[in-house]
Amino acid sequence: MTVRLALSEQDEKAIEKQLATGRFADASDVVRAGLRILEELQSGQEHWLDAEVVQRIADAERDPSRLHREEDVFSRLAQRHETRLARPAGK
Repeated sequence: MTVRLALSEQDEKAIEKQLATGRFADASDVVRAGLRILEELQSGQEHWLDAEVVQRIADAERDPSRLHREEDVFSRLAQRHETRLARPAGK
């Protein structure tokens, strides 16, 4: 199958960078590797949604005391965000 792609200059540079490593024979190999990684990522996300999230919901239904209050969660997130903003750049 032949597929024609319109790539940005940035995409072309990314492919060239991968080719320069010597790990890929041509641009098609780079694209195939990227597609494999994308499939693995999607598979992992599907597993997470189908198994882990479902399990955590079931756990929460069995023991609601394990849940955190919305206000507490957002307060901790806000504090974490403020702490990160206060750090000097690069740390």
